[in-house]
Amino acid sequence: MSSFFDIDTYIALGLIGLILVVFLINRISLLPKKSGLFLIGGIFGIVGIFLFRNWRTKSVLRDLRKREEKLKEMEKNLALLKDRYNVSDQELQKATAELESQRAAYKKTILLIKAKNREEKEKIDKLSAQEVFQEYAKIFPNH
Repeated sequence: MSSFFDIDTYIALGLIGLILVVFLINRISLLPKKSGLFLIGGIFGIVGIFLFRNWRTKSVLRDLRKREEKLKEMEKNLALLKDRYNVSDQELQKATAELESQRAAYKKTILLIKAKNREEKEKIDKLSAQEVFQEYAKIFPNH
C-alpha cells in the first residue's frame, strides 16, 4: 500500500484536484475569461520543472554509476601498476585519495540536487567527504 502512495501519486492527485477546481470556478464564471489559460500554463510549468529536476537527478546518477565503474577500473589498474612498476605507496595513496575526492564530489552534487531548501544545501556544503558518504548512504541505501 505504501508503494501506491508515494510523492508522485500525491503530486498527480493534487494536480488533478487543482484542474478540477479551476474548471469548476471557470464554469461558474468567477474567473476572468483568460485567467484559466494562465493557471493551466502555471500548472504545466510546475510539472515541467518537476520533470526536469527528476531527469537531471537520473542523469547525474547515471553519470555517477559510469564514473564509479571507471574508478573501479582505475583502482584495478593502480594495483596492477604497483605490482608491475613498484609504484611507491605514497603515489598510490595520492591516486586513491584523488579517486575518493571525485566520488565525494559527485555524491555531494546528488545530495545538493535532492536538497529541498537552502538550509539543507548549506548543511550539505559544510559536510566532510566521510560525512557526504554517510549522508548519501542514508538517502540511497542500495547504491
